[in-house]
Amino acid sequence: MISVAMKTAAAAIAAAGLAYTSAEEALSGPAYGDDDRLTALTEEALAEHATAVFTRADRDRSGALNSDEYAALSIVSAELARLNGFVVIESENGHGTLALAGLTPSALSQSEHVRVDAVARSAFYRHAGNDGLMDAQEYANAQQAMFEVADFNRNGVLKRGELKAFANKQALVSAGV
Repeated sequence: MISVAMKTAAAAIAAAGLAYTSAEEALSGPAYGDDDRLTALTEEALAEHATAVFTRADRDRSGALNSDEYAALSIVSAELARLNGFVVIESENGHGTLALAGLTPSALSQSEHVRVDAVARSAFYRHAGNDGLMDAQEYANAQQAMFEVADFNRNGVLKRGELKAFANKQALVSAGV
């Protein structure tokens, strides 16, 4: 069994990888801002995002995530999204942001932390293979499943309200928040 201290350390390491900003970016202003807001998200852009996130999350370069790595990634992503008020979508051309709907930026409470962990582990086992690990394609499939739920009109492109729904799914924000 993995101790709370080990999980916290893993989350901190994951946060360092997810929140890295170069010195050049820090000196030239905020890494993300209103100029980066996405107005549409395609399935192709989501696939690029999934590849970038998976590569960074696979800290041991094993080619797969276990349930603890996936849960840590989800918790860190949710915490950063809640603190910033947006989720970041990465692509080969840079990044864009999706605002979270109806939230005041704040840290996750202890109960939200527990909920995010439970939801992440459930999603992990829903999408991971029988080997108990999630490879890059399985991670991409999990991201695609979130996209499909948010694509209300089934046209393969998220816009307006669909983007907000997708951002909240990415940040694992509960519907009641």
